Amino acid sequence: MAHRRLVIRERITAIVGSSILLGLIGLSYYYSIQTTLSGLRYIPSESSPDFTAQNVTLTDFNEKGVATERLVASSMEHFSDERMRALDARFLTLDPARAQITARADEAWSDDGLETIELSGGVFVRQAPFGVDPEVTFRTEYLRGWLDTHRFETEHPVFMTRGTDTSEAARGMVYDNVARTVELRSRVHTVLHPQNFQQPSAQ
Repeated sequence: MAHRRLVIRERITAIVGSSILLGLIGLSYYYSIQTTLSGLRYIPSESSPDFTAQNVTLTDFNEKGVATERLVASSMEHFSDERMRALDARFLTLDPARAQITARADEAWSDDGLETIELSGGVFVRQAPFGVDPEVTFRTEYLRGWLDTHRFETEHPVFMTRGTDTSEAARGMVYDNVARTVELRSRVHTVLHPQNFQQPSAQ
């Protein structure tokens, strides 16, 4: 009987000892992994985005909380240095005190956190009628815009309509939505279609 108790006690001691040993091994492994992980840190790459998104809508607000601009895109990439790239992009201004502008392009990007925006590929810009001013549209392959001042320019050929009038410029334009002026550059061809042309009255 004493021999059996001694054997059982030795087995229990062995089991407990093995359990403690396994626990120490597991604890040691856990802390070694934690130490290794704590030494790792994320270093963003300038050549790869820090996040991507699909079906994006970005809205900019002024200091009064009123929406002023909106960007919609099928996909967007954002980089750690504030660069942004969007595909199938549409941009529109929302300020009711100014003529609303809608722009679309195959690709849009910004290198400065959306202070400026660049559009390329099938660029189409429309200024809605405002006051006495008719609708104005532009078509080009590249356009750069300053969102705070609502100023846009391109060095590429551009086709413009203003109401029923049309203009073409070989080396682009500068468009100011605040002053509502357009400067067409180099080899400009314009066709005017007066809508209210009146025949001189008979004497």
